[in-house]
Amino acid sequence: MMDDPIDPRVTAALDWCEHAGGDRLTLAIPFELPTTAVQCLLERPLVTSLVVGVASDDPSLPSERIGVFLPEVFSWRLPTQIAPWVVYLGGRERITARMIRALLLQGVRELVFWDLDRWMSQSMPGIAAARVQAKIASVAEVMVSTLRARVPGAAAWFAGLTERRIERLLDPHGRGPSSLLSPTPNRVLIACPTLVAGGAERQIVNTVLGLQRQGGLDVRVLVSNLHAPPGNDFFLDILTAEGVDVQEVEGPLSTGASWQRYQSDPETRVPRDIRLLLKNLPSETADEVANLYVACRALRPAVVHAWLDHSNVCAGLAALMAGVPRVVLSGRNVSPIHFLYILKPIMRPAYRAMATRAEIRLVNNSHGGAADYAAWLGLDVGQFRIVYNGLQTAGLVRATPARIAAFRAQHGIPADAQLVGGMFRLSGEKRPGLWLETLMRLTAERPHLHGLLFGAGPLRGELEAKLARSGLAGRIHLAEPTKDSALALSAIDVLLLTSRWEGTPNVVIESQALSTPVVVCGGGGARESLAPGETGLFVEQPHAEALASAVRSLFDDPGRRSRYAAAGPAFVTERFGLERMLSQTLELYGFRPDPGPRA
Repeated sequence: MMDDPIDPRVTAALDWCEHAGGDRLTLAIPFELPTTAVQCLLERPLVTSLVVGVASDDPSLPSERIGVFLPEVFSWRLPTQIAPWVVYLGGRERITARMIRALLLQGVRELVFWDLDRWMSQSMPGIAAARVQAKIASVAEVMVSTLRARVPGAAAWFAGLTERRIERLLDPHGRGPSSLLSPTPNRVLIACPTLVAGGAERQIVNTVLGLQRQGGLDVRVLVSNLHAPPGNDFFLDILTAEGVDVQEVEGPLSTGASWQRYQSDPETRVPRDIRLLLKNLPSETADEVANLYVACRALRPAVVHAWLDHSNVCAGLAALMAGVPRVVLSGRNVSPIHFLYILKPIMRPAYRAMATRAEIRLVNNSHGGAADYAAWLGLDVGQFRIVYNGLQTAGLVRATPARIAAFRAQHGIPADAQLVGGMFRLSGEKRPGLWLETLMRLTAERPHLHGLLFGAGPLRGELEAKLARSGLAGRIHLAEPTKDSALALSAIDVLLLTSRWEGTPNVVIESQALSTPVVVCGGGGARESLAPGETGLFVEQPHAEALASAVRSLFDDPGRRSRYAAAGPAFVTERFGLERMLSQTLELYGFRPDPGPRA
C-alpha cells in the first residue's frame, strides 16, 4: 500500500481492478486531487495515466500522463498516454456521449465504472451500442406515441410489461403502499435536475422561498446536478441567502465521506430485494433512483415535490419506494415527447405506474400542458391539477428612468431606441433563430430599433455566427442570463417570445407585471400567460413576418402600447399571484385546504 493517504474511493477502484486482472489503467477521477496524491498514483505500476477534475500547473507532473475533465462541454481531454482500461470513479449515468466518443477515438477497450452497488467493466463497443440503442428507443417512443394516438393498443404489450415491472418495484411484496417510513411533520423535499437560469427553475425558487417564508415548514432542496456543468447553480446563491438547505444528490462515490458511510452504515444501502428490482430499469435511472431512495430514507420528508420529467420519474419512484406519504409531480411546459434530448423510454410507463398510486398528485402549470401530458400518457386530463406559476408582485417595481438609461448604455443601446427584448434558454424548443430572424426584419426597416436577447444554451454559438454574418451586431445584442430580470424587462419596450411550446412562461408574466407589453406565439400554455388584446398580442402563425407585424403594430400605436402596459400588473396579480400559487401548493401537500377557487 502507499504511504501517502489516498482517497478511499480510488483505493477501492484500484483494488477491484487488481482482482479483475487489469494490468494497465488510466484513472479518471472527477474531483480535485492534491499534487502529492497525483504523484503517488503515477508511481504505481498499474497506473499509466490520470484524468483529473482540476488541471494541475505543477511542472514536475508529466503532461503526457495527465488529462482533465471538461464539464462545460460534457467531456474530457484525455492524456496522450492512455491505457486499454479506463477506470471512471463515478456512475454510468455521468458518462456522456462525448466522453464515450473520445475514448473510442483513443482506442480504449474497456471502461470500469460504478453500477448501482458494485464496480463493473464493459467493452467500449458495448457501451457505445447501448447509447445508440437508447437514442433509437427514444426516437421509437416518439413514433409509437404517434401510432398510439391513431391505433389504440399499439405497443401496449411492451408498455404493459414495463409498467408491471415498475409496479413491482413500487410494491415489491404486494402489500400495498409502504409504511416503513416515519415522516418528519411539515418537512418538504423539493427535487429537481438543476438550478440553471430557466423558467421552471425560477418557479422552483419562487415556490421554495414562498414556502420558507410561510413559517412552520422545513423545506429542503435536492438537486441532481448542481455544480457541473458551469451554470447549473445559477439560482443557488438566492436560495442559500435565505437559509434554504440545498444539496446535490449523493451516491456512494460522491465524496470520500459518503463512500465511508456506504461501507460502514447499512442504512445508506438499498435493500437487496429492491436492488434486484432496480436492475430492471435503465442503469442511469436505477442509479439515481437508488441514491434518491437513500436520501428519502435519511431525510424522512412528509412530502416530496419533484419538478421536471427527469426528477419526476427518479424522485417519484424513489419516494414511493421509501414510503413518502405525499408525492407531487410537476410537469412543466408540455410532455417530453416533444423534446428528444429529454425523452427516455422509461418515462411513459413510469408515469403511468405512478399515476395509479394514492400518494401521487399530478400537476401542470397550464391547461394546455396538462392536456398534452394526458394525451401522451393515455390518462384522463382530470387527474391533473392546474397550478399557475406564482410571482411575488409586492415589491416588484419598474426601474427608474435613470437606472434604465444606465442599463441601456451598458449594453450599447441608445436611450431613445425602440428596444425589443428576449429572455430564454437558447435551445431548439425556444426557437432563438426565429427571434433573431424577426429582429433582423425589424432592424432592417427601422433605423432606431434595437434587439436585446438574454440567454445561454447549446444554440448560442450558432446564433452568434449568424448575427456576425448579418452585420447587425451593433443593433441586435446577445447578453448572458441576468439575475436582475426586473431591470432588464423594465429597460425594453416590447418582450418577444418565440417558443414552440411553453407552460406559463415566467418571463412573460414578469414582463406584464412590470408594464412591458408582450408578443407571444407557440403551443402548450403560452396563450394562457397573457390576456391577448389587453396586455399583449398572441400570434397564431409563428413565422417571422407575422411576429414582426405584431411588434410593429405596438410601436406604431403608442396609445395601444400604453393601454397594454397599464393593464399588465392587475392581470398578473389576479392570475399569477404568489399567494394563490402557494395556497394551492400547500393544498396539494395536504397541509391545509385551499380557501380560493381552483385555476
